Amino acid sequence: MKRKFLAFIAIIAATLSLSSCLSSDDTTVEYTYDTAITSFSLGTMGQYTKTAAGKDTLLADKVTGSTYKFYIDQTTREIYNVDSLPVGTRTAAVLATISSKNSSPILLMNADYPEKLDSATYYSSSDSIDFSKPRQIRVYNNALTAYVTYTIKVNVHQEDGNVFNWQAKAQLNEQLAALSDLKTIAAGDYIYVFGKTAEGMKIYKTANTDGYNWEEVHANLNFEADDYQNAVAMGDKLYILQYGKVYTSADAAVWQQVGEDSQLKLLVGASSQHLFAYTATGIAVSKDNGATWTAQQLDSDYALLPTSGLSMSVSTISSVKNVENVLLLGSRDASYGDTISTIWNHTADYAANAPEYEWNYLELDANQGGKLPAFDEVLACSADTGFVALSNTGKWYKSKNNGLTWYVDSLVTVPVEFATTARFGFCRDKNNFYWVVRNGYVWRGRFNKDGWRKEPTIFE
Repeated sequence: MKRKFLAFIAIIAATLSLSSCLSSDDTTVEYTYDTAITSFSLGTMGQYTKTAAGKDTLLADKVTGSTYKFYIDQTTREIYNVDSLPVGTRTAAVLATISSKNSSPILLMNADYPEKLDSATYYSSSDSIDFSKPRQIRVYNNALTAYVTYTIKVNVHQEDGNVFNWQAKAQLNEQLAALSDLKTIAAGDYIYVFGKTAEGMKIYKTANTDGYNWEEVHANLNFEADDYQNAVAMGDKLYILQYGKVYTSADAAVWQQVGEDSQLKLLVGASSQHLFAYTATGIAVSKDNGATWTAQQLDSDYALLPTSGLSMSVSTISSVKNVENVLLLGSRDASYGDTISTIWNHTADYAANAPEYEWNYLELDANQGGKLPAFDEVLACSADTGFVALSNTGKWYKSKNNGLTWYVDSLVTVPVEFATTARFGFCRDKNNFYWVVRNGYVWRGRFNKDGWRKEPTIFE
């Protein structure tokens, strides 16, 4: 039942008038003058969904509001949820739990006429509230001599987070189509394609906001055709290896030497802070941007390392600071007759005096489920949780346990033009978009939820 604020004021006024008749022996009531909302949460809510016939239907008690954190900005007097409620959540009638400092009175202002005091109602946790649009509340001090106004905004996603959308970019780009093999790299604000041609290595780039227009980059060094395999990115910088010399560039045009080691055979990838390269006997790491290199330990014979179709990706460990999982994926020589992809992983610990972890070969039992099949080409990228891998057949795999097991993600379907026999490139940019380049076609895609912006600030 709605409680009118004017009636509430009348009761309080009557109570105050009676207090004047009390003797000096009666208890004195002390009023506080603080006015603030201290906590806010929502109860369970229904969620609209589509039936097989395409009609809207409401699922009762589908969304647990208490799991969504509401922030209270005491400076701007705004209350809102950064992590929006799922698409279709019904917010027209919701129970809310609102607490105030010193349990002072809270008023819910009229949704259409928030300035009219005579249409305000006294807040009750048992009365549902319409949060389909921003609502104002007032919190008074205990003496009813002052108040502050808060605006409550309940944010609801307007799109399904688990939908993956592809955007077609360049179509039949002649320069990209002419590459016999390629490597696609995201670095800074650009997507780079390092490609193999009969004339030598070619470099093309596009802004990560574009994808339609590709510009050839003319480097200040002469690169051979197979040097594309040695191109990697670490942060905003590009790195490449040629005859034991390590070069870096910020734009793929101007390269400068940063190190040299005759033991280096192939630059295979990078974590956020370390570069990794093959040597004749294993893997070496550089922790100083390519200047010096140190051999790392392997838990198995180096002959088990993949030799073709190499891709290296990293994923963070949410529970551990300054540590990343590094995954190395590829194929061994065909003479081995492998039916599953070759996977190694490594823990990169950036803490001071951290131990040096060895590389681990994932030797899987033939009867074990969840293995990643061997393909002519399969490339890995980091994901929101763990890693993803795209095969030349167009299957999209996902692993949440550092490459140990994989499953086909049915939520992702590659564009039909992907179904060619040409080699392809695959990478993920800093905005969580996946890029695929194949036979002159370019696509960019991501899950809707990967584009949702999250603010880390907490005001409470």
